[in-house]
Amino acid sequence: MSKENRKRNGINIIRLNSLAILVMAVVFVFILVISNIVNKKFHAVETNIEKFITCEKGSQYIEESADYLTDNARLFAVTLDKEYAERYFEEIEVTKRQEQALEMIRQVCNEKDLALQRLGIAIEQAQGLINMELYTIRLGYMLIGEENLPPLIKDIAVGVLDKQLDGEQLHKKIINNLFEGGYQIYKKRINENCSLTVDSIEQQVKDELNMNAYELGVNLNRLRFQYIVLLVLNVLMFVVFAFLIAIPLTRFRKSIKNDSRLTVIGSQECRELAQSYNEIYERKAMNEKSLLQKAEYDALTGILNRRAFDQICRNSAEQKERIALLLIDMDNFKRINDTYGHSGGDIALKELARILTETFRSGDFVARIGGDEFAVILPGCPKEAGNTIISKVGKINENLSELHDIKNASVSVGVAFSESGYNESLFKNADEALYLVKENGRHGCRIFSS
Repeated sequence: MSKENRKRNGINIIRLNSLAILVMAVVFVFILVISNIVNKKFHAVETNIEKFITCEKGSQYIEESADYLTDNARLFAVTLDKEYAERYFEEIEVTKRQEQALEMIRQVCNEKDLALQRLGIAIEQAQGLINMELYTIRLGYMLIGEENLPPLIKDIAVGVLDKQLDGEQLHKKIINNLFEGGYQIYKKRINENCSLTVDSIEQQVKDELNMNAYELGVNLNRLRFQYIVLLVLNVLMFVVFAFLIAIPLTRFRKSIKNDSRLTVIGSQECRELAQSYNEIYERKAMNEKSLLQKAEYDALTGILNRRAFDQICRNSAEQKERIALLLIDMDNFKRINDTYGHSGGDIALKELARILTETFRSGDFVARIGGDEFAVILPGCPKEAGNTIISKVGKINENLSELHDIKNASVSVGVAFSESGYNESLFKNADEALYLVKENGRHGCRIFSS
């Protein structure tokens, strides 16, 4: 397969990874932007709540101050006790709750706000009510004959008609000034005006709070959605990479252990790797086939002879590859010759050669190295395949036992492994394992163990 065709097969994992990084980067940017918006809206909501609390507090101050002034002015008018007048003056000159309230509301509202301007006008109008109360207190001080007047009423001039009233008439007028219907109506109108103005400001703050709270909720939902998208992308990438890389690599590992071709699956890179490996595998198989074609074969059995076996061993030693060596002897071969004649012995050897060739892989080397001695070389075979070899030997003996011409035929097998190709120790170890099988009744297989 050409290089151009390889590139067209499968998904390029590098491009996919770059795309995934780009998509996640975009999602992260959206998360950062929305997080910033959420943060701003949160602070806006917090500010609106503080504004609302301030307006509530300011409204309470205005109402409490107006009632406090009226109550103390009326108590003074009724009792002519200067303590109530002094409380009145203290509220105006020291406590100044109305001024404090107006300043508090100004801090949370725009100076151009019409509602705030109306509140200022309403408080100025309330000054007219205060002036009425101060004049009434001035009359009270005149009635009790007080000469040291407080600064707030010191410059208030008493009307000519009021000066002509006697004590009882003057006291009655003082009380009427603060309790009669005109004063009540005026006070009620001013209080309602202040209250409505403050309510208007509070409603504006509420509307702004609701709007910011709504936008905060919308952006929080967007943020949750982005996190879900990010989670889905991560899961999707995990699945994609598992199918494109992890699973193919696991299958490749198993195929390499079994010395078989790789299945071309997964990403473009994995496919190219599998195709390259398969090309090498095919070249190796062709070289081995070429070697087999050049090698000499056993005239009786048709499998490789001792000379071919020795050549394969030399090649393995040069390549330093992992191999397994099986030394195989047919059990009681002399008895078979005595019982069935030499022709029967030849049949037994031919059948064993056939069964060995059918049992092992096409890339394995089956050779007759002596009279009733056979050998099998398994290239690339790991030690972990020991149980598989034992199972195959059991199958070989089972097939031999089913022969019609020869009864009770079986083999003894010694097995040894090498990580660095063929060497004399490998043959010696396999021969030792074979010897132990024969010593223990034949008809079996043994793996050499140090």
